[in-house]
Amino acid sequence: MKPLSLEDFLNTHGWSDSLQAKLREASQDPAVKHLVAWDNAGTLSASAFTSKPDEWPEGSVSIWSKDITKSRTMLAVELVERDNLTVYAAAKQVGLNQSAVHRAVKRRAVNEICPACNQVIRPL
Repeated sequence: MKPLSLEDFLNTHGWSDSLQAKLREASQDPAVKHLVAWDNAGTLSASAFTSKPDEWPEGSVSIWSKDITKSRTMLAVELVERDNLTVYAAAKQVGLNQSAVHRAVKRRAVNEICPACNQVIRPL
């Protein structure tokens, strides 16, 4: 089973646009912690989990986890940069104070960004 970023999870399995939208919506639900793609008798299916199960579904192909992906701040910054949300709307969507998101966006505007992890490289 391969851990993937949310974008990779949504885009590499050939999900329909409507299923991608439902999975993206599920990923933004604070209760959902994991999305799993698994082989269901030859058809790729997806399941959402609110906690890590003792065993993943048999035939699991990939997983997206909030626990191993981006911070809420980075999720909000992504919403601002990729989806053109306002800082206020992005902060509200991920449950942060808008000043934290605003500082992160400004920090990214004036500092170099690591091409591998997309994080700010802070000067020494």
